[in-house]
Amino acid sequence: MSSGHPLGGAIGLTPVEADPSRVVDLHAEGERLLAKARAGDQGRAVRAVIRQPGQNLIVLALPAGGGLPEHDAPGPASLLCLSGRVVLSTEGGSWTLPAGSAHAIPPARHDVRAEVDSICVLTVSLPAPR
Repeated sequence: MSSGHPLGGAIGLTPVEADPSRVVDLHAEGERLLAKARAGDQGRAVRAVIRQPGQNLIVLALPAGGGLPEHDAPGPASLLCLSGRVVLSTEGGSWTLPAGSAHAIPPARHDVRAEVDSICVLTVSLPAPR
């Protein structure tokens, strides 16, 4: 399995710089991405909707059966399931996240799988630039 993070540049994660005057409609962005994911063959579509020093906010659209393959933890992060139902799994356990629930991502290799069409928000904390 891949040792890197699947949300890296290899899949074309599109960043949007933080703009204090911009309000992001997470549901609308998620639905747009879910249509893209259903039409593609990667089992997901992702987009960074906010990128600012110390934090990234990423929308994940995961069609049923799709997800993120096993990968290393990106650093302190949390996963919020906006719609659908996903399973976050590590070697030590798994957690089902129905719509409206959130879970901290353990600092271990993990994967995420959508049981039904799902839209999630991944928040990743980043180290301060040196």
